[in-house]
Amino acid sequence: MPTVSNVSSFRKVTPGMLASQRLAMSNDIPDHGKSEVAIALKRAAQPMGLTSTAYHVLDILLGLSKPEDWKGTNRPVVAISNEKLASYVGRSERTVIRAIKQLVEARILAYRDSSTGRRWVHRNDTGDITYAYGLDFTPARVRYREIKRLADEWQAELNAEREARRAVTKLSRAIIDIIEATTDLDLSDFHDRMMSIMACGKGAQEKMVLLQDLYDLLIEALTEGQKQAHNVDNYQYTTGEHDTNVTQLFNTNSQDSCLNNRTSAHADEINTQPDDAYGAEIAPEREQAAGQCGKISRNTGRKGQREADFTRSAALDAVSISLLESACTTVQSDFGLSLKSWAELLSAAEVIRLGIGLSQSAYSEACGRLGRQAAAAILAVVAEKALRDPERISSPGGYFRACCDRAAEGKLALARSLFGLAAG
Repeated sequence: MPTVSNVSSFRKVTPGMLASQRLAMSNDIPDHGKSEVAIALKRAAQPMGLTSTAYHVLDILLGLSKPEDWKGTNRPVVAISNEKLASYVGRSERTVIRAIKQLVEARILAYRDSSTGRRWVHRNDTGDITYAYGLDFTPARVRYREIKRLADEWQAELNAEREARRAVTKLSRAIIDIIEATTDLDLSDFHDRMMSIMACGKGAQEKMVLLQDLYDLLIEALTEGQKQAHNVDNYQYTTGEHDTNVTQLFNTNSQDSCLNNRTSAHADEINTQPDDAYGAEIAPEREQAAGQCGKISRNTGRKGQREADFTRSAALDAVSISLLESACTTVQSDFGLSLKSWAELLSAAEVIRLGIGLSQSAYSEACGRLGRQAAAAILAVVAEKALRDPERISSPGGYFRACCDRAAEGKLALARSLFGLAAG
């Protein structure tokens, strides 16, 4: 088929129209089929600025073209009158003419006009086009890579905008939850700043950056406040400040004498138990009956309680601290925490609890039922899931309680959840 692309004299030539004509006369035509080019054109319709009518006309013209006309170096030409095309689209002829002109100036089509203005296609016995007058798709074939790149960039922008909107929702919800859960610090300024960011006219990505900075500042303020409160508590504990009317007791008997003076029907059983078990299982009534030995019993009980914090429960089967660290990456990055050891996990539990808005009573109850180690591990998993998919877990506190109930019944597959988070 000849490479000449004619434009009738009745058309007002524009720079976009001339660019399409030059592309239509190109001899370097990439071998891209109809389906490839059609998909790229439809994906790039919005960034190319096509109107709804132009998109509709483009869809009809692509459907009328034959797949064999898009093979090799062929030039796919569609011959259809404006009147018939207007009936297909449901618009006036003038509207269709403007839509075709937009497609030409977008360098998708090119005019191939006959001397009379009519559009028709002549084929030989094998079905190949010999002469054709109508609307030529050669510019779209030549620009296929450019159009596909434009569509990919537009899709990437849409994905980034969607992720930014999700991040804005997640960060704003996390900030509100932390503020509502914190009663010993005045964080009202952070709430006001968050509302100001949400009300500004900036885009989702700019709001996401501002909210992330505000969230980091909130975590720093919360951590600093907790450190100060911890230091005050330690100072009061070590100095005995505010202790009044306390009578100091002196233990004049040795520990051996205290233990030897205990008389009970089950004394043999008590003495045969290990020291840790004795300190952990001794009852308050026995401490009262021990007299001067009560001080020793209390110290032993504290030792047993500290060791009980690190005892493993059935919920931690097949769960290691390295697995927790590799699975809870979002918790560590968002909260600025480190989970390299069980001790770090236990110390970070308070920050995580406030981060998901869990009450102190609920967490204390879980520690009493499952142990601090298991409760902290479940808390980290719940926080990780809530941060990754805040729309799925709307109430992290309720989700945490449900997990603890299943763990108490021996039905919680915590290791499976951690492996899934690590793989995701």
